[in-house]
Amino acid sequence: MNSRALLFFLFALLLAGGTTYAARSWLASQQARPAPAAAKIVEQPSVRILVAANDLATGGFVRAQDLKWQSWPDDQVTAQYVRKPDATAAEASQDPLQALVGGVVRQRIAAGEPVTSGRVIKPGDRGFLAAVLTQGKRAVAVPVTATSGVAGFVFPGDRVDLILSHAVKDPNNPSAPAELVTETVLTDIRVLAVDQATADQENKPILAKTMTFEVTPKQVEVIGVMSGLGTLSLSLRSLEEEQRDVSGLNRVASVSHTIDSQVSPLITHHRSKSEGPHVTVLRGGGAPRNVSTATPGATASGAAQ
Repeated sequence: MNSRALLFFLFALLLAGGTTYAARSWLASQQARPAPAAAKIVEQPSVRILVAANDLATGGFVRAQDLKWQSWPDDQVTAQYVRKPDATAAEASQDPLQALVGGVVRQRIAAGEPVTSGRVIKPGDRGFLAAVLTQGKRAVAVPVTATSGVAGFVFPGDRVDLILSHAVKDPNNPSAPAELVTETVLTDIRVLAVDQATADQENKPILAKTMTFEVTPKQVEVIGVMSGLGTLSLSLRSLEEEQRDVSGLNRVASVSHTIDSQVSPLITHHRSKSEGPHVTVLRGGGAPRNVSTATPGATASGAAQ
C-alpha cells in the first residue's frame, strides 16, 4: 500500500470517529436538557349567576326547577344579573333563587339566558297581578271553604269549573217547595292565586279562604250574580284535558245541571193540576186580565176585538 492510500484511510477513520463522537455528545446534551415547562393556562375569573334552566314564556309562573346557577365570565356580568352570594351572605339573607320562585315572567327568557331583575316581577311587587293576567282578561276573587275549595288541593295555575247550587221556585206554583239545583256555569277557569300565594313552594295542600281567578269581563259579571244566587264550589280539571278559552257565559244548551229529584226518587214536586198556561185576555178598551187554562190545549174565550 502506498503512502497516499494510507493517508486517505487514516483521514476517513478520523472523520468517522469525530462524527460519531459529535453525534453522541449532541444526544447526551439533549437528554440532559430539562423538558420545557408547559405553558401556564391563565383562567379567566368567573362568577355564578342565575340563568333559565328551561324556556320561560311571558306571563308564566317561575318554579324552582326553572332556574339554575351557572358560571359566567366576570367581565361579562352586568349589574342586572343575579349573582350567587357566598356562603356567609346566603346565611344572612334570602336565597335569590327562592326569592324569584312564584314570580311572573315579564319578557320571554330562553334556556341558558341570564335572568335579569327587570324580566321577572316578584310576588308582592307593584303590578304583579296585572303582569300575570293575559291580555283582555280580569282578576276576580271568590271566597271558598275547605269543601268548596276541593280540600286545599287547588293550586295557582290549575284550571277549574265553577258550580252553583241554589233553590229554584216554580213560578206557576209559588206554594210548592223549591227545587234544589246544582249547575256548572263556568268551565276551564285559570286559578291565579290561593289567598295571597301565587305559587306552591312547599307543595302542600292549602285550606284557602279566597281564590283569585282569571276571567273575561263578562265572566266577572256572571260570578257576581252567582255569588248572590247561592253557594259556589269548585271542580278541579285534569291537567291532561285540552285547555280552551271560554269567552263569556256558557250557552244554555251546554250547561250541565242536576235537580234534587234526579238524585233521589223519594223527592217529588207536586204541581197544581188545575193550573195551566196563563193567557192574557184583552177586552175592548178594558184592562188586561190573566186567565189560567186547565189544559195546555185550551183556548181562551173572548179574543181581542
